Amino acid sequence: MSTPSPALTGPPTYLDEISTRWGEVGNPRQFVMRYATAIRCYLASLIRNPTDADDVCQDFLLNVLTHRFAQASPDRGRFRKYLKTAVRNAALMHYRHARRSSAPGQLSHEAELCLIEKHADSDTQWLDAWGACLLERTWSELHGHQRRTPGNMFHTALRLWVDHPDDNSNQLAARATQILNRPVQPDNFRKQLSRARRLFAERLVAEATQTLETPSLEEVRSELQDLGLLRWVGRYLETQG
Repeated sequence: MSTPSPALTGPPTYLDEISTRWGEVGNPRQFVMRYATAIRCYLASLIRNPTDADDVCQDFLLNVLTHRFAQASPDRGRFRKYLKTAVRNAALMHYRHARRSSAPGQLSHEAELCLIEKHADSDTQWLDAWGACLLERTWSELHGHQRRTPGNMFHTALRLWVDHPDDNSNQLAARATQILNRPVQPDNFRKQLSRARRLFAERLVAEATQTLETPSLEEVRSELQDLGLLRWVGRYLETQG
């Protein structure tokens, strides 16, 4: 289970107001809260045994809490790629330690290394896990915003719009009425949904900039495209140029 994200005051509205927080890499608590889910998912794709994957993940995060990322620096490229290499190396180290205790029927050490290298050469699992992590945090932040703001239904409106793409405004408003246990008119639903989509895009962009050294419009667009998240923020980015 992932750690809930802390309450935030909200990100800046425009990209040129967003400053990268590469420094959070040196903050163990913030690191674990922000990236533990992505790390665990990637390790699960590299290590077939779930228990072993959990053990390696715990050891990796404990090492981060103890030693931080002393070698991490913006001049080494995107932190996402730096972290992927570090997690892959942790998985490889696990296989090396397990070499002498290989049970009958298991893959040979050489075969395990071949398998993990095959996975490591493809960004698919890592990008999927990283993107899912950013989306999860953004949804959590939107939910927190709704809880803290009387009369707000941003999270409810956007969740209904995503989960029921074929429904019209009247149908979505009726669903919101049932969930919130208060009348929701279609015109109000449309207004809330429009504002929710913009806030979601703002916060997702802010999440994506956390480990970018130069969060320019093109850099952010490239990062979101790599993660398959561009569709969530397309219209918002068009207003930032």
